[in-house]
Amino acid sequence: MSTPSNDTRPIPSRAARTAAILAAHVPMLVATLTAQTVVESANPIGPDLTLSDEPLVRIGVLDGPMEHMFGEIAGAIRLEDGSVVVVDGQSNEARMFDAGGRHVWTSSLEVGSRRQRNSRALRLLRGCPEAPISVLDVSSASVTELDPNGNVTETRKTVGFNPYSEVMCSPDGELVVASWPETEFEWESLTAGDIFRSSRSLKLLRSDTAIALVSGIPGTEHVYNGMGAVPRRWGKDMVFAATGTGLWYGSGDDYELEHVDWSGRVTRIARWSGPDLDVTAEHLDRYMDSYLALFDTPRGRQAFERELWPGMRDGLPERFPAFETEAAGLMALPDGSLWVTIFGWRAPDQELHLLQASGAWAGRLVIPAGPALLDAGPGWVLLLERGEFDEQRVAVYELVEAGGSG
Repeated sequence: MSTPSNDTRPIPSRAARTAAILAAHVPMLVATLTAQTVVESANPIGPDLTLSDEPLVRIGVLDGPMEHMFGEIAGAIRLEDGSVVVVDGQSNEARMFDAGGRHVWTSSLEVGSRRQRNSRALRLLRGCPEAPISVLDVSSASVTELDPNGNVTETRKTVGFNPYSEVMCSPDGELVVASWPETEFEWESLTAGDIFRSSRSLKLLRSDTAIALVSGIPGTEHVYNGMGAVPRRWGKDMVFAATGTGLWYGSGDDYELEHVDWSGRVTRIARWSGPDLDVTAEHLDRYMDSYLALFDTPRGRQAFERELWPGMRDGLPERFPAFETEAAGLMALPDGSLWVTIFGWRAPDQELHLLQASGAWAGRLVIPAGPALLDAGPGWVLLLERGEFDEQRVAVYELVEAGGSG
């Protein structure tokens, strides 16, 4: 494979204010990844981690002040001073809380047209330079930037994605989007039960153009049901994350990620040893039990086992996907390292792996099943939790060595 030439540079920024950031930081990082390298890890470098016994702060209540009650949390980030910004997709608001959880301000957000409004229209973006509070409105294809006081400083239109696309910030303030999908299927050749996988690409959106950085990535596994396609249960999908040096992405077939720089050249491959991917009888029994728990009567449970479960069981794959995609499959940290959320159905608890910027497996984190990762930094994570009555809240936890004092 050819080695990238020495004149490789990061893609220019969209504005002068972000160009200075790139000039100061990105060239040095790109220079360290100019040759393709395969990094393989049999065991993590660091110790196993877990959450502190109590969070540093928890925000959200079932009944109380309106600013502390959430309808549908669309994202949350923690800023450098420890304050937390939460976007609520039901009220179409961004709310800031200080490091102790005290409400600071609420900013109402304009969201598309009334016909298009829904609780999933807003997405809070992470890692946007010079504009850490950036909210994507998928219904109007626009990004709104807020200053630390909650004032709107800019709203800009963008193109190249639809409401089902994953979107994140690039280091120069542009957006990176995963296409959905790019493969055309001959539906007449499919029969009910056929399994197929779409192909996706990662594109950088600049002004009114979309630049493809990598194409042909295996995307979502689907099952043809005779009328259309639905995602396969326990099916594989693509995950990706943007860092200062480029994009990390994986297909979920195994514990492997590829890194492409901002010119689209593969510069690094990371492979490591995760949990066994084979689906066992124990996994199937636990999955069936999760459905049986939904029925109130023995008759209902018996009918499910007899009529529905055999078809569901036969449609499940023999191997799990490697990565979780419903939550944050990959999450980049400011130093270029990555949190990788391992597919969660194999164990009662959720497991995350930390990879260094080099691709080396640095450590593993185990958290209780249920909470979703929203943001992370050196030594902490921000999780979405649900209370006893399904009320939503966010909480910041420190990371401590497993077995140590929290």
